[in-house]
Amino acid sequence: MQQSAGEMLGAAVTELARLVADRRAAALADEPDAVHQLRTAVRRIRNVLAVFRRCFDAEAAAELRGSLESYGDLLGQCRDLEVRAEHCEGAIVSVGLDDLREPLVVPLLAAHRAAHEVLVAWHRGPDVAALDALLATWSVAPPLTDRARRPAEKVATKAVRRQVERVLAATHHLDDPDHVDEAHEVRKAARRLRHAADAVSRPPASTLAGWAPTVGGLGQRIQGMLGDHRDALLLADHVREHAADVADPAPYLQLVAHAEREARQAIGGLVQAVLELRDARHP
Repeated sequence: MQQSAGEMLGAAVTELARLVADRRAAALADEPDAVHQLRTAVRRIRNVLAVFRRCFDAEAAAELRGSLESYGDLLGQCRDLEVRAEHCEGAIVSVGLDDLREPLVVPLLAAHRAAHEVLVAWHRGPDVAALDALLATWSVAPPLTDRARRPAEKVATKAVRRQVERVLAATHHLDDPDHVDEAHEVRKAARRLRHAADAVSRPPASTLAGWAPTVGGLGQRIQGMLGDHRDALLLADHVREHAADVADPAPYLQLVAHAEREARQAIGGLVQAVLELRDARHP
């Protein structure tokens, strides 16, 4: 029997809800990369809800997305500081300016610890139980519309193709990756493409097994390049702010130059990835 879109999406949501539960303990223990893994699982559910919104009851989906958005914001605040500290420390080592660790890295580590404490405290409150109850309900019986009765392959193909076009439209307006708002929109679109492609690449939707992972992988490449580019620019801004308050800014400006070189290198393959996505847009 041909799989329906509802069956496909129900399996995807159930698996992602399981990942949220499985990854929570490591994130609360602040194990390396654990907050990132939990944040990614949360983002994946939100993107599945967004991409396939016509297959889900609008009111129920809005409730779950709102709860996940609040959770994701907490995780994001913690994760962004973790990345900033790691990136800053790595750049300092690369340039050989160990004296800058104290003024640049230590405050980021302290801010990360504070953000993680907020995250842990949130898990002691009532909101986590409400979120878990929603995820449990959706895992057992996601609230679907009539559209979810359609064949999974047709719904999935149309949805993923729509995300490809969304990325291409966003890149068309990206005149300069240093325009942070424009680059952010491209990165979000590429991430949503990646998550949509991953959600529909499981059997028995086997005819999508070649095309969806291909365009999803290109979305991941674009997302990764722009993410690295953004991290480098944020590092440069962080160092530049501190340089304004010191008597000898020369070492700081050396680190700024290093970060700006990293930013340029990060997007060296962006045009090629976009061209490949344009060529691969049709299954």
